[in-house]
Amino acid sequence: MQKLKLNKDFGQLVKAHGYELDPTKEYIINIEDELQEQSGIMAAVQTMGLPALKDYHKWLADNNFDVNMPNPTNDFVSKFYGVKPLWTTELSQGIVVKAENEDDYFIVMECSRLNEGFKYTQIIVTLGGCL
Repeated sequence: MQKLKLNKDFGQLVKAHGYELDPTKEYIINIEDELQEQSGIMAAVQTMGLPALKDYHKWLADNNFDVNMPNPTNDFVSKFYGVKPLWTTELSQGIVVKAENEDDYFIVMECSRLNEGFKYTQIIVTLGGCL
């Protein structure tokens, strides 16, 4: 397992590239260390909008989860942990990461360079964890 700090190189990217996160790696995160930054990112997304969120919403709908009150489960997403992405599009990819000191999983959406204002941003779309 590899410890991950989301957006650690934020603002330092100077050229276009592909996704940084490797869905086949088993990442662990300390959710307490991420909460303040992620809350700020989500506030910005609510204010400015983010086209890549449609990818997450499509994934939820395609997998019979509630788009209005997202409810993906640990049992469902754990099958993807360190195996493959939940989705990959030109706007984003979704990967599963695990909480450092818990048996909880989180879905991280990594934005591509096509997202105005959120290029390469890594966003926890399940801030409360999966159910």
